[in-house]
Amino acid sequence: MLRVLACIPHYFRRNAEDSGVINGSNTDTPASRSIQMGYCLRNLVAILESSQFILGSPNTLAMESVRQTSKTVSGSVILVTVPENNLLDLISTNTVVDHEFSEGSPRELGYHCRRTFARFVGQYDYYLFIEDDTALLDPRFFQKVAAFHAAFGEGKIVQPNRFELVGRMDGAWRAYLDMPAFPQHRSPEQAGPATLALPSYGGDVIFEKTTDAISGCYVISDSQLRQWMTQPHFDHPDPKAIAAGHDPLELTQIALGGTLPIYRPQGQDMNFLEVHHVPNRLSNAKTPKTAIRDIVMPLVDARVAARAGRQAQGSIAPGDQANPSLDNHPR
Repeated sequence: MLRVLACIPHYFRRNAEDSGVINGSNTDTPASRSIQMGYCLRNLVAILESSQFILGSPNTLAMESVRQTSKTVSGSVILVTVPENNLLDLISTNTVVDHEFSEGSPRELGYHCRRTFARFVGQYDYYLFIEDDTALLDPRFFQKVAAFHAAFGEGKIVQPNRFELVGRMDGAWRAYLDMPAFPQHRSPEQAGPATLALPSYGGDVIFEKTTDAISGCYVISDSQLRQWMTQPHFDHPDPKAIAAGHDPLELTQIALGGTLPIYRPQGQDMNFLEVHHVPNRLSNAKTPKTAIRDIVMPLVDARVAARAGRQAQGSIAPGDQANPSLDNHPR
């Protein structure tokens, strides 16, 4: 069984007089943020619980048959936050997920997560850092990471793709982020093959080497963690990088400080390893939303016209003419 330790940095500005600027947590309401975060947290916990259940109704519709089954992945979740400025009272029962409080800058919570990983080195197979608004939905996520390392070794980082859903009502398209990344979100170029092909049941999955290092999460093996712990700025920001304008909130997401080549699934295989940025905020900004609308609306209009034609021929119910418009706004 694969053992995983997940650390989640969490900050929410509960006090209006606090002048700290921490991205989306400044704009969401406690209610909306706790719903998003609860969704992310519950999905992650469910993946890392060591058992699951099968329900059935052999005699009635009451689902009176309940059977527990084992899994091939288990693990623990630790929420790293700061006193007062958090939503623990809304998203945690304080029984399943452990909490750790940091007295440092909220923008350096990711370094506290690294120090937490270091305390448990040798006790887990994989260590997952994931932001509190990012959902891991694939139960076989860690088996895929293990398959990548088995095929290509642990001298490479495999990075998931981060996507959002753009659209409204019943219209939705996946929009993959961070490629290309903002210059200060990139890692140094490292030597390695340009592409890697991992055999899979649907044919080879193609990974491409990239310097686009940020996905709202990273996952590393125990041996990679041991290697990272020997680097000079493992548990605190590099002053030179901060002086050059890098944000520690972003720096902390670059696995092993960019010292290993990073690979991501590409092309038709982008969804092989992925996480969902639940607020869907970035893809719904003015520029990408307009560009995506220009691409998809002709397809939507053609679909509406075809439906109208079927209705005219009597093969579709009157009124069934929904148009999945892209007139959306950030949640």
